[in-house]
Amino acid sequence: MNILIIHNRYKLAGGEDTVMENEGNLLKEHGHNVYYYVRDNKEITEMNLLKKAGAFFGTVYSFRAYRDVEKLIKENKIDVVHIHNTVPLVSWSVYSAAKKYGCKLVQSVHNMRLLCPSALMIRDNRVCEDCLKKGLKCAAIHGCYKDSRLYSAALAFALWFHRKTGSFKKVDAYLYTTEFNRKLLSRVIPEDKLFYKPYYSDAKVKDPEGKKRDYYIYISRLEYLKGIQVALEAFKKLPEHKLLVLGVGPDEERSRRYVEDNHMENVTFLGFKNKAEMTELLYNAKALVFPTQWYEGFPMTIVESLACGTPVIGSDIGNVGTIVKDGINGLRFRYDDSNDLVEKIRYFEEHPAEVKKMESGAIKDFNDNHTPEAVYEMTMRIYW
Repeated sequence: MNILIIHNRYKLAGGEDTVMENEGNLLKEHGHNVYYYVRDNKEITEMNLLKKAGAFFGTVYSFRAYRDVEKLIKENKIDVVHIHNTVPLVSWSVYSAAKKYGCKLVQSVHNMRLLCPSALMIRDNRVCEDCLKKGLKCAAIHGCYKDSRLYSAALAFALWFHRKTGSFKKVDAYLYTTEFNRKLLSRVIPEDKLFYKPYYSDAKVKDPEGKKRDYYIYISRLEYLKGIQVALEAFKKLPEHKLLVLGVGPDEERSRRYVEDNHMENVTFLGFKNKAEMTELLYNAKALVFPTQWYEGFPMTIVESLACGTPVIGSDIGNVGTIVKDGINGLRFRYDDSNDLVEKIRYFEEHPAEVKKMESGAIKDFNDNHTPEAVYEMTMRIYW
């Protein structure tokens, strides 16, 4: 097939960029012709004032993106248009270009942009569903996108405009990654257009028999919304158990100070590690502690953990609360309750036979849902 992938990169590289690149490579490996239309938000920094104004209005409808995509479709006889991100330079105008030429139109849902202009469903460090319950004006009132009422109003209007003009009805398939995502999306998207398609990793499954199981591990940004404080509070009450902390972030200094002030010799900060080092540390851990305080997307760290046969002790909120299956590939705890996290870790220590089952369950989950071949087969069923 001839497949056109459309993506708008953020200024800082992120997981969506990686997923887009990986999936394009996977399609090419299976013999498909893959073409790209990719814009980068770094373009904005090089624009003069007039072009920036055009880009601002182009958030609602980009005539440039429409023309560019139309040209690519005609020149390459595109069968499938697969969109990852459109904000802010591409816009949802490309939906119309795809359907004008009868292409199958597929939209990967990496975040909650279809429900919330900021895409995060967070305000004041808490989960927020105001735009769903009270209307998109809430984003503009509170300046949820980039802390700007102007930018938030532009995105809120773009979302409202394309809902009203039927752009979102043009999409043949919206791809969700978890059951939690499906339930949220079903509030604005018809159920028959929602298709399950998780992320994949080319990680090699490792035999859990070789594990050292000397410690627990936290791998994420060091900030409130990722739950670092909840993890530290729990391990303060578990001085006999070791926690390795991988990552950096805005709350790193505060986290280190908390550990020092409480004389927590069981917590070690390792900063950033490359993928090989991270994988080895993850493999030898008893469990990955993932104490997120918000809905999350689909954390690739959890996918890597499953491949390592390392169970996940995760928050019972949002997508993580769906990915982690109690007693099968890990345990869930009340997301904002460090005492409950303590209880789950004690369960791990006291039930080694159950933990072994969870290690096997993690590998089975990975093999069933997150290998390249599994995801490719799902993709082809959706494309056809």
